[in-house]
Amino acid sequence: MAHRRSRRAGFTLAELLLSITLTIAVFSAAVPFFTLQMRQLQQDLGRSDAQQTARFAQNMVDRELRNIGIAVTPMQPSLGIPRNQPKIVQAAAFAVTFNSNLVANDTVDMNAVYYDPNVPANLTTSLPSTNMVALPLSGPTYPDYVYRDNAGMLSMAETISYWATVDSTAGASDHYVVFRRVNDGPVQVVARGIKVPAGQAMFQYKRVMANGSIDSVTTATLPIYWNSASGLADSIRTVTMSVRGVFQGYDLQNKTKTWERNVSTQTNMPNIGLSQRNSCGDIPLNPGSPTAAIVLDPVTGATERVRITFAKSNDETSGEKDVERYAVFRRLVGDPWEEPVAVVGKSGGPYLYEDFDIQFGNTYQYGVAAQDCSPANSTILGSGVVTH
Repeated sequence: MAHRRSRRAGFTLAELLLSITLTIAVFSAAVPFFTLQMRQLQQDLGRSDAQQTARFAQNMVDRELRNIGIAVTPMQPSLGIPRNQPKIVQAAAFAVTFNSNLVANDTVDMNAVYYDPNVPANLTTSLPSTNMVALPLSGPTYPDYVYRDNAGMLSMAETISYWATVDSTAGASDHYVVFRRVNDGPVQVVARGIKVPAGQAMFQYKRVMANGSIDSVTTATLPIYWNSASGLADSIRTVTMSVRGVFQGYDLQNKTKTWERNVSTQTNMPNIGLSQRNSCGDIPLNPGSPTAAIVLDPVTGATERVRITFAKSNDETSGEKDVERYAVFRRLVGDPWEEPVAVVGKSGGPYLYEDFDIQFGNTYQYGVAAQDCSPANSTILGSGVVTH
């Protein structure tokens, strides 16, 4: 009987060598291809990163500069403030400082550009002179006065500074870090990897001349400050920011390469040169004196709320017709007026506001002021005192 030969399992040595050779050949062709693709992707990302770094810094400065001058207050000689709150505080080659009502942390300040409940209160109003700070890259300090409105309230326009200094970690004298600060708050880093070529200013300015023409401000005449002779700061109309974004990477041959992308923008400042009350005129006339009365719960007889009533200002429907709203204030007897507790929109009057924020045992006085579109407030008229 013939023996059946068993089937052989596995691969021969020759087959294994052939498969390994084919695998090595495929990877030898694929790895350089993928390496090239990765380097190409890195180059694209490098160019994009350089562009985005410069564009981010430029967009942030441009967005806030466009709102320069919002809610700055006019001079108040009776309050010891002999000048208008400046719109431009500092115009320098590598720094710009200005005043604007950019942020509010409550819903009362309706003139703020945006609302952020997490911002500290001291960064939502003007900086008092007791907390003056040195302006970036310069010697002068600011502010020189406590800027207030005619009712004695702190101006709602904060002081915002942007400036750039050489980045000591970059190893190049033309690489900068851009910073931002509001009032005397913390210094924030806006962007790194910003290049400004030697001999070039980061900020350039144009101003209106005496004959009405617009001309460039030479770098040699900078810096310009809010208290400069001839009101030079008030004549500035545009700010141009010119920078380059920088990214360090590798080229297709895996050699070190630096990518740079230029960004330049010109920001027009429409609020500069306008009268503080260009559209509204004089301070609005006072509303009627408010009356404050306790309203009791009809069931328990306990104090439920305080009702404040007052008549409209004559500037609402006659006169200048510029009253937009009424600010309602509350203070402990003997204390100064602080921020309003409510704002009532114009509706022809008579007006009524009810305060449900009852704090038993306290004696309060309520006040009302008319506000026009400047915005400017009339005198705060006070009610009789009430005890919650």
